[in-house]
Amino acid sequence: MIDPYRVLGVALTAGDEAIRAAYLAAIRESPPERDRERFESVRTAYEAICNCRRRIAHELFDHSSPTVDDVLVAISSDFVPQCPTERRLLRVLGAK
Repeated sequence: MIDPYRVLGVALTAGDEAIRAAYLAAIRESPPERDRERFESVRTAYEAICNCRRRIAHELFDHSSPTVDDVLVAISSDFVPQCPTERRLLRVLGAK
């Protein structure tokens, strides 16, 4: 499942009012008559996190595999690859 916070464009710390406002804005941008698929994804995302109880349940029990989009967002522009140390390379290669 795609991250509902990303679908609605809200922060993980967003409250009920912010989530509802983002939901209504997203619905106005893509009504079901124009973009049925986007409408359904927005509706599903909102239902997953519409109140505090559902947000907690989502955090605790949603163990679906992340999509490629989720992974790319997680490693966004602030990701800086680092070269492995010589010690780590030797350990990975099996040298002592």
